[in-house]
Amino acid sequence: MSARPAAWFAAGLPAPDAWAGFLAAYREGGGPAVPVEGDPWPQLDVRARALTVQTGALALAECAEQSRPPDEAERAMPESCTRIAAVQGELGQSPT
Repeated sequence: MSARPAAWFAAGLPAPDAWAGFLAAYREGGGPAVPVEGDPWPQLDVRARALTVQTGALALAECAEQSRPPDEAERAMPESCTRIAAVQGELGQSPT
């Protein structure tokens, strides 16, 4: 499983039911990246966070290069980075 769908879900881009459908189909198809049942985040968390940071940085760089403000989707990833950092800080952990 690519971390991309997990990063998008963490950013709030697909609806929860779309994520659930994707995850169910992935599991039914025998996808090896997450357990067949239970919480997939222990396997996805670090990769999804890293991709969120990368995607957010690329989006902002593209906007700067084009001298335009970010659109809604381009703002979602940097906003997710802020939430990740806040949650990690509340837990007394440094963001990965």
